[in-house]
Amino acid sequence: MYESHPTFIQPENENIKIWRYLDFTKLVSLIENRRLYFTRTDKFDDPFEGSWPKLNVDARKYVPTDLPEEGQKKYLEAMNRMGDLNKNWPRYMAVNCWHANEHESAAMWKLYLKSDEGIAIQSTFNKYKKSIIDDEKVFIGKVSYID
Repeated sequence: MYESHPTFIQPENENIKIWRYLDFTKLVSLIENRRLYFTRTDKFDDPFEGSWPKLNVDARKYVPTDLPEEGQKKYLEAMNRMGDLNKNWPRYMAVNCWHANEHESAAMWKLYLKSDEGIAIQSTFNKYKKSIIDDEKVFIGKVSYID
């Protein structure tokens, strides 16, 4: 079921048009199964998908100076474990990507379709949100791409 979460930024206009670009096989799967397929983020080509910004990673190396000396070592160990945990997050996250735009996009056709055969599904953010009826929590929000 859809659940709001402060990390996942909602669009200002919930009736904004969203687009999903599918090849023929994915369309058939969608129609037959009546389900959206969520891809694990570690299966994407981009090795940085779902990763933390460099500033966050670098901040883990900083040890607060007001910690006692014995606490500093434990702090660094905890930060290293956190880094290991963060590296594994993409194995436990899955996404279903849509594109928010008033009009379909030639760039999205090229990005999501390997051939000239495919379909674009148009909906709204609000309709998409209401369509999530799974028992698991599903968070929806805009993706922020950062350098």
